[in-house]
Amino acid sequence: MNVSVSAAPVVLTDAAVVGFALWTLLYHLNLVLGLRPSVVFVAWVLTLPVAAYVGWRVGRRRDRRLAGEVGTAGPAPASPVETGRAASLRRYALPIGAGIGAALFAALGSGSLSWWLAVILGSVAVISAWVPSRRSTESGDPAPTGTTPAQAYVVMLAALAAAVFSTFIARVSLDDVFYVGKSVWVAERDQIPYRDFLFTEGVLPAGSANPPVPSFEVFIGALARVLHVHAASTTWYIVLPLLAVFAVLALWRLVQRWAPRRPLLVFGVALTYIVLVAGYPDALNTYHLPRLTQGKSVFVHALIPLAWVYLTDFLETRSRRALVLLGLLSVAAVGLTTTAVILLPLLAVAAVSMLVLTRRWRDAALCFAAASTYPLLVGVGARFASGGLDEAVATYIELRPLRTIYELTLWLGILGVIAGIAMWCGPVLLRRGVPRVLVAGAALTVTLLLVPGVAATAGGLTGLTAVLWRIPWIVPVPALVGMLAVLRPPRWGVLNRVLAVVLPAVLVLVFAVYGSPMWTANVVQAEPSWRMPETRKDVAFWITRLDRPPGLVLAPTPVMRALPQVTTRVRVVMARDLYLTDYDMESQFSQDRLLLGRFADGTEAVPVSDVKAAMGRVGVSVVCVWKNNRAVADAAPALGFERFASRKSPGGMYCYRSKEPVTPVSGP
Repeated sequence: MNVSVSAAPVVLTDAAVVGFALWTLLYHLNLVLGLRPSVVFVAWVLTLPVAAYVGWRVGRRRDRRLAGEVGTAGPAPASPVETGRAASLRRYALPIGAGIGAALFAALGSGSLSWWLAVILGSVAVISAWVPSRRSTESGDPAPTGTTPAQAYVVMLAALAAAVFSTFIARVSLDDVFYVGKSVWVAERDQIPYRDFLFTEGVLPAGSANPPVPSFEVFIGALARVLHVHAASTTWYIVLPLLAVFAVLALWRLVQRWAPRRPLLVFGVALTYIVLVAGYPDALNTYHLPRLTQGKSVFVHALIPLAWVYLTDFLETRSRRALVLLGLLSVAAVGLTTTAVILLPLLAVAAVSMLVLTRRWRDAALCFAAASTYPLLVGVGARFASGGLDEAVATYIELRPLRTIYELTLWLGILGVIAGIAMWCGPVLLRRGVPRVLVAGAALTVTLLLVPGVAATAGGLTGLTAVLWRIPWIVPVPALVGMLAVLRPPRWGVLNRVLAVVLPAVLVLVFAVYGSPMWTANVVQAEPSWRMPETRKDVAFWITRLDRPPGLVLAPTPVMRALPQVTTRVRVVMARDLYLTDYDMESQFSQDRLLLGRFADGTEAVPVSDVKAAMGRVGVSVVCVWKNNRAVADAAPALGFERFASRKSPGGMYCYRSKEPVTPVSGP
């Protein structure tokens, strides 16, 4: 029993990577075959036993190989910053001092001079820490032998707690209309929406938010169809808890591989950091439980840590299994998000750059090929096919300011200082050997890309400006922040015993005081729920049950965002205004929808003649608005609409329908 529990973090995470990689390969093959998602799902289920058997055989061989090594690893690894046996405090004075200085200038500065000082000092910190350790990929601290039963029970309990807690969070993301809406489309129609599905019935081309590369939403939709469960319920009540377990176990695996000592303490502080520092809408930790059903969130909080785990395993043990898993992880990452097409090769470059500098050409080539081949092939193909990759193109056309890029992953103020120290001092915080070399590569790569002008030039040359604000994602910040809790300067004697208690407590206190927790703005519900207010959900279902004439539904914009997550059978005027960017915000197609959205929201007075003309062009047959929107009631006769439905509060609403048949316009 204890053996099974100890193996659970490895078995579950590796199985998830392999399973989703197989699904993604079948999905991409189906882009040519054109089969229904339910058929692809059945084929995937049939391949799983074969994959499980192969994995079991490989695992048995690996266990037999490692059996003779038990007891040869020596005592628990110790870092030279604790014992000083490899170097004195003076050896680490420069990297630690420079790292602290870089963090202070980056997080507390305000001008270009402070930013230049931050990147210069950050580079000095990483390089000065790496130079004496440049050969330590061959000989470092002994690798941990595995998760103990006691550790496994604690980690699994934390993972299950995260799974339960995730279902009670009702933090709304405006992007849910796309992600959940796409799954709903697949579940209801058993079709992959290769073209636009939010504004038209596949008439318009797919926008930048819907390239054919990711397979994640289609997987959820196919699963929902097979289980005969609503796609939104499948997302929030089945997939989300599983992803929460996956992300927590992935964090543990990285901590267990990299921590110099007391991995459970590091793990606990890292989890606390994730939970308590997650308030800002686009900040790194907001992509954890609050947005974990979005593929890019799973990528940054689960696959990025596992990529570093597999790289560490391969470089320390020459494990072909780890190399294969790294290759499969690259396939799974592409299936989760187009962001992986850019960031995973960048992560590989960060890792292998240090291997190249130490002339480990073969290892560098193998690691880069495993991590980057599939993303690069898919990225090139998708770019030629669609002219774009990332779902954020419509949102962020210009590169964000460098300090904002830093803030979104590492924060500013005291929290930014802590995260900056964790990143730039990472090479002296971790277990000696491969972990230090890998994190040095990641930190140096991010630092160089944050040099003024570098990211802008890269964006101009590649056309990837829109996603470069995610560059710091390749650094596993939560794990590195957790490492600060076990910092032990050499030769401090009894003071290190004080630090062992005080430092973790101080870190958690700072997170609690200066951070914004996941439950900010009272988003935790008394029972599991979809990620939308219950009233809005009830209103959306009520509209679907109305006896509506053919045509589009106009409703308050929050309700129109909710309806595609309920059903694709009710077409709305504007699922989300942001996605109109792909169809020219100045076009008549977009302007009509924006005007009608303002009219339904009652936010401003809109000429009735303009509304009537827009309704005719768009093809509106039903208008549902809150009862306090008197402008619609007054304009209804002139618009040729009559009231036909009324809903009591909460969510009190009047609905009007056109007296004449309408014909929607297909596109711009």
